[in-house]
Amino acid sequence: MTVRDALREGARILGAGEAGSEGSSTPFLDASLLLSFALGIPRDRLLAAGPEPLADATIARYRAALELRAAGRPVAYILGRKEFYGRDFLVDERVLVPRPDTELLVEAALRAGDALCRGRAPEARGTGCRLRVHEPCVGSGCVILSIALERPAWDVSASDIADGALSVATANAAALIPQDRPGGPCRLFASDLLAVVSGPLDLVVANPPYVQSAETDRLLARGWSEPRCALDGGEDGLALCRRLVPEAFRLLAPGGVLLVEAGEDQASRLRALFAEAGFMAVRSWKDLAGRQRVTEGRKPWTSV
Repeated sequence: MTVRDALREGARILGAGEAGSEGSSTPFLDASLLLSFALGIPRDRLLAAGPEPLADATIARYRAALELRAAGRPVAYILGRKEFYGRDFLVDERVLVPRPDTELLVEAALRAGDALCRGRAPEARGTGCRLRVHEPCVGSGCVILSIALERPAWDVSASDIADGALSVATANAAALIPQDRPGGPCRLFASDLLAVVSGPLDLVVANPPYVQSAETDRLLARGWSEPRCALDGGEDGLALCRRLVPEAFRLLAPGGVLLVEAGEDQASRLRALFAEAGFMAVRSWKDLAGRQRVTEGRKPWTSV
């Protein structure tokens, strides 16, 4: 069997939904990622190796991975990693698989933070501007660690209620954050949302669970592999946000910014929660598909 033959076989299996699954929406991509994993080579090299024969051991590894994927296991869990914001993050069943749409949350945080830095005294601007940033519901750490790597001077921390998620985020921090980072390490600790987080903060960035409970039940019943605690946001998906938004308002310094990812159908209700808590300049950022994905609000500079 050649590389080309293996890719065709894999795409057919995954596209047909064998082993009882509904089939992958990206069968050829999944097959190529799994075959490059089995070969231990980058995917771009794989596509140039079409006529090359495969060893029996490689075929066995590949077919075992295909079987897992056809049964519904995410590719990221099989590979043990997922690319996010240009970097590879360790992932497993203890955390949500990072989605490309969530990169918008990082981009919005960087822009909001840069704007805060521009508003400071001249000596506090530029690369030395040291903002205080916290992310609850950290999961794999892909959001806060991407922010930390893009803005090395910022003081970053993150928390989660799940010990397993904190373990994964800690492993990613150890692998990605330089020891000599100007802003220091990313501090990780257990907290139910912002219950034990100390302020004042300049930015709070969050991608909390926001799937409706009924939809979470349906996904898990179909064999969804991601943990319930990373998905289930209550009856309407906003149960955690109802607590998070006022908690963030109390911890933010005057002028500080809260950014929260949620579903498009939740954006208007989330903006109302922001306004009710006292945030001003509330707006929603759209992702590349034009869906309202990230809601932003600023704490007033002065009390009213």
